Amino acid sequence: MPEIKKSISKLIIILIIGGIGGILADQFFLPYLSTIPAFSKIEFIHRTTNGTTIINPTEKIIITENVAIEQAIEKINPCLVSVHAYKDKKLLSQGTGLIVTSDGLIITVADLVSAGADEYLIFRNSQSLVAEVNKVDLNNNLALLKIKETNLPVVSFVNLDNLRLGERVILTGTELYENKLSHFVNLGIIRSIHGEDIGINIVQESGLANGSPLINVEGKVIGLNLIDKDGFIEVISVKIVKGFIGL
Repeated sequence: MPEIKKSISKLIIILIIGGIGGILADQFFLPYLSTIPAFSKIEFIHRTTNGTTIINPTEKIIITENVAIEQAIEKINPCLVSVHAYKDKKLLSQGTGLIVTSDGLIITVADLVSAGADEYLIFRNSQSLVAEVNKVDLNNNLALLKIKETNLPVVSFVNLDNLRLGERVILTGTELYENKLSHFVNLGIIRSIHGEDIGINIVQESGLANGSPLINVEGKVIGLNLIDKDGFIEVISVKIVKGFIGL
């Protein structure tokens, strides 16, 4: 019986020493051998050292995308406004608009421009500004409003040819909260591209996103969002938007 106990104890000690030796070899000895030309050509040594560098690039990509999204939102937010249509001081409709020229042209969807409205207010920062309807395109559901402001920030537009399936996209909208302009976002990807028709996987329940821009991670506008009653989004492409503005 004592002989068996001694044998088991020796076996346990051997396993512990072997485990420690394996860890030391994997972490220190094999990487050192890989720096010696004669050993670096041995496949299992080369493979072992390669295995130590996989995680860092993955983490870097994730961090970079998160930062890019934050920067894109910060870039577009100064160009966003909240559009309100009134009739006899009663609110008829509201949504988001986008400043497209430094002298006060704002684009939104025609759904927000009610035929019965007698006043349009644009909320930007802590200001409310009176707007006039410049022109409307009912076929493409677009409207252009004008405010009496200058030196306004303006957006940049993407080249449709550069869009890719699976590309990250961001919906950015506005709302009034306690009489102050606030922003909201929704993230998704491009799931289909058919000419000028762009399909995305975002569902947005709030009608306040009507007229909001869809942007890429560079903060460039891909199109304008038209939200239906079920929250599904039709993207009015940048080509149609620019043609309507006259850019």
